[in-house]
This record gives sequence, structure tokens and C-alpha cells, in this order.
Amino acid sequence: MTIVIEDVQMQRLAEQLASAEGVSVAEVVREGLLSLAGQRGVPTRKPPLRDRLAALAREVDAVPPRNPADTRSDNEILGYDEHGAW
Repeated sequence: MTIVIEDVQMQRLAEQLASAEGVSVAEVVREGLLSLAGQRGVPTRKPPLRDRLAALAREVDAVPPRNPADTRSDNEILGYDEHGAW
């Protein structure tokens, strides 16, 4: 399906957002419509990307900090040896 944006200002804005975000104009329009649908209570198949990323950020923030008494390096914690292999 094709969507034609006949409003030059909206087309330009969609292109600027797409360029700034490194995504396609279609992705900008899709995320914008999903976000608006969520705000208006229109059911969608999945939450808008912004909401999914916010939920992920909350999960990451909930991870407790590393115990300061644990002196292992990041590589040791992950299980890498001195050659960078498991």
C-alpha cells in the first residue's frame, strides 16, 4: 500500500525526521501513526517503538549495580579468557 503525502510541509518534515533518525519516511509515518493510535486508545498490534524502548530502559535501570567488592573484569564476568574466547 502506498501513502501519498500531498502536503509539502508534511513531506519535508517526514523526510527531516527520517534523516535525523536514520530510518525511512515509511518508518517515521508508521511510528507516528502507532504513537497517535496509542494516545487515542486505538488498538494496534504492538505498542509504538518509543513505548517499547521506554519499557526496555526501565528494565535496564532495574538491574542492580555490580557489587563493588567484585573485582573481576567485565571479560571475566562474561567468561572470556585472555584470548577473547569462552
